[in-house]
Amino acid sequence: MNLIYTSKKFTHALILASVIILPTTVYANNSINLAFGKSTTQSSTYSHSVFPTSDKAVDDNTSGYFLDVSTTHTDDADSFFTQMGNEVSLKGGDELVVTVGIKVGNSNSQCDVNNVGAIRYNTASNLFEFCNSYIWQNISSNFSVEYWRFPEIDYSSAHNNFGGLYNASNTPNLAAFAVLKPDGSITAWGDSTDGGSGAPTDSGYAKIYSTRYAFAALKPDGSITAWGNSSYGGSGAPTDSGYTKIYSTGYAFAALKPDGSIASWGHSDHGGSGAPTDSGYTKIYSTGYAFAALKPDGSITAWGYSDWGGSGAPTDSGYTKIYSTGYVFAALKPDGSIVSWGHSDHGDSDTPTDSGYTKIYSTTDAFAALKLDGSITAWGDSSYGGSGAPTDSGYTKIYSTGYVFAALKPDGSIVSWGHSDHRGSDTPTDSGYTKIYSTTDAFAALKLDGSITAWGDSSYGGSGAPTDSGYSKIYSTRYAFAALKPDGSITVWGDLNNGGSSAPTDSGYTKIYSNYYAFVALKPDGSITAWGDLNNGGSGAPSN
Repeated sequence: MNLIYTSKKFTHALILASVIILPTTVYANNSINLAFGKSTTQSSTYSHSVFPTSDKAVDDNTSGYFLDVSTTHTDDADSFFTQMGNEVSLKGGDELVVTVGIKVGNSNSQCDVNNVGAIRYNTASNLFEFCNSYIWQNISSNFSVEYWRFPEIDYSSAHNNFGGLYNASNTPNLAAFAVLKPDGSITAWGDSTDGGSGAPTDSGYAKIYSTRYAFAALKPDGSITAWGNSSYGGSGAPTDSGYTKIYSTGYAFAALKPDGSIASWGHSDHGGSGAPTDSGYTKIYSTGYAFAALKPDGSITAWGYSDWGGSGAPTDSGYTKIYSTGYVFAALKPDGSIVSWGHSDHGDSDTPTDSGYTKIYSTTDAFAALKLDGSITAWGDSSYGGSGAPTDSGYTKIYSTGYVFAALKPDGSIVSWGHSDHRGSDTPTDSGYTKIYSTTDAFAALKLDGSITAWGDSSYGGSGAPTDSGYSKIYSTRYAFAALKPDGSITVWGDLNNGGSSAPTDSGYTKIYSNYYAFVALKPDGSITAWGDLNNGGSGAPSN
């Protein structure tokens, strides 16, 4: 019997989607690794008939030894549990043991003798129930079904979770919001030209992606519907099905199938045309104007605006990950060596020639690469952090605005560098900070006690941070911050017209999303409150 053991809390998509999980964990017999690209641990005793080569291994395991009992640890969780062709997505929470070969039924669906291996969610008992014996696993008492599901990438997550805005797999929408209901229908609001209107009227969608000016929604069968600005991805989506994930530049989409073939649409100069015609690609990266697709052997194909990453990709192989500024790509090899290509003024000059780097961060026009010893090398436009990096070591993570980098040490001390007009003179000199958040032009650093220090351009949230403590997370628009406490109360600061004022005064909120100009806060009961620019998503939010 194949088992998946994973620390996950399943959202409403699990409850409502009808899903078949394939009985395999690697590329074998035309099946797909269930953990691919997911934050989970997976083992298998599946009897494989394929030769154990590394291209069939799970995720980043390149040893080639995946037969019998193999385990992989992967990085990023998607926002829910559903089926995309042969790919399964999971979202985190409490432990759940799943028997491979299950079918996920509807909420409170009936178990019967013909439904062997089925799973249902019992709303009364708060249990996920496996039919015909198998396993019953209690979900924690605070488990709740998520009523609204937002796009995979919003402005705040793109800016704060990927080491640079352009390292995110999608460009967040500029001025509109789009959300999924439990039945997979879509509600949108905000600037109508950017996707705030024109959303599909049918249901059954599982994920939403965005360019800066459009949205694209994916169904479990891999069919795609797009809307928004027709020049930037709102029209021209492929009419076939079978796609598993969608990526974007600021102006175009690229959709990937399980066989690694790619379809793109949107602005023809910015990635909407010129996608490779072969298959075998596993992941797609983007600058603001170009795409770069990676194969299991580490070879790269790029397309889009030629001066900003669409041409000049390395011709050798062995690359494991690609990072980007708005105009340049930087590809990393297992030995920590780096190759970059794109515009020479925005990160494709003075690329380090040594090796040993483990991760690359970016501003709009510069890179900063970190080594295991915590030393940092920066390159690119000096006004955007390409010079002035600290010369000592011991840093563990780097954060960025559009113009400035900030590096954090284990003791919570911070060093920042970049454009002098955007850095401010108030980088905190004390220690004890655990994470740094950013708008386009300011930082906000959080301590263990939940106190916050902000610095940078005052009109972008560099001043006005709350003086009390107890905050647990910070979110951002382009111009403002919103800090959340465990009781669900919210404090905002920054540009008054773009999220820095008019936040809800009640409590009980659990999550905040954003576009460039507005915030949206959610409660567990599905109620939703928006604020910020009234024409760009700060009003018009739906009620459940």
